[in-house]
Amino acid sequence: MDEKYPLSRRANGFTVAELVVTVSLLAIVSAIAYPNFQGMAANSNIKTAARDLVADFNALRARAMAESAPLSVTFDLATNRYSFPGLGAGKSPADISRDIVITQAVFGGGTTVNFMTRGALSPPGTVILTNRRGSTATITCNLSGRIHVQFNMH
Repeated sequence: MDEKYPLSRRANGFTVAELVVTVSLLAIVSAIAYPNFQGMAANSNIKTAARDLVADFNALRARAMAESAPLSVTFDLATNRYSFPGLGAGKSPADISRDIVITQAVFGGGTTVNFMTRGALSPPGTVILTNRRGSTATITCNLSGRIHVQFNMH
């Protein structure tokens, strides 16, 4: 046995000072990272809401072609909802996150877009979703039925 270090004086773990320093560093790093994580989550939510709206547009377009009957989507900016046949009370991007609002839905001067039996849209237009950070998702629908989404993240 080594006489220089008696068994009772050997270090078997961490000291309280080492634990306090480690916990303090973790707290500082977490405090710095939390706001960035919140922003990342908010931007992820607006992307999800935009993709959900595009999926609804594509499904309705396919349904109009399959049923050989024009179908329409109507936007109500006052209630932050959109509806189409078979949806009931409608959907809202706020169902994904409360801070997402439809700030603009313009289709030829109105708020209704029609999906024709051959997949075309009448009239073409734009829907803009915005979140509390000022990030936007601009969904552009052209006459041929193609839909494009552009994100502007803050």
